[in-house]
Amino acid sequence: MHYEISVLKRAMGALALTVALLGAGMTDGILAQKGGKPEKQVGKTEHKMEGTALKTHQREERVTLKTHQRAERQAFKQSWRSRHRNFNHGAHKRCVKECNRAHKNAQRACSGRTGADRRACERAANEAHRTCIAGCPR
Repeated sequence: MHYEISVLKRAMGALALTVALLGAGMTDGILAQKGGKPEKQVGKTEHKMEGTALKTHQREERVTLKTHQRAERQAFKQSWRSRHRNFNHGAHKRCVKECNRAHKNAQRACSGRTGADRRACERAANEAHRTCIAGCPR
């Protein structure tokens, strides 16, 4: 009887030791297969690293985009300035003033007429004014 009890104690000890070893070592593997806690911690760390890499990548893209936009804006300003410098503002203004003066004189000439004749005269004066303005230097 004493022999049977000692065998049972040894078996219980071995069983407890196996359970303890399995609990410490094998549980990580089992939990890893099921998606348990240890794998989750590694996943979070990887996720954080991926998030940091993603943020860095997005920041680099933003900087690249801003640099590109700045270059485009500068090119547009340069092209606008060159176009504006070529624009002879004084000549255009003088031409428009002359056209307006001629148009006013033509309208005065039409004011003595009546009816359909006056309307035709004003139409012709307006058309002449439109073509005059369009012909001014830009």
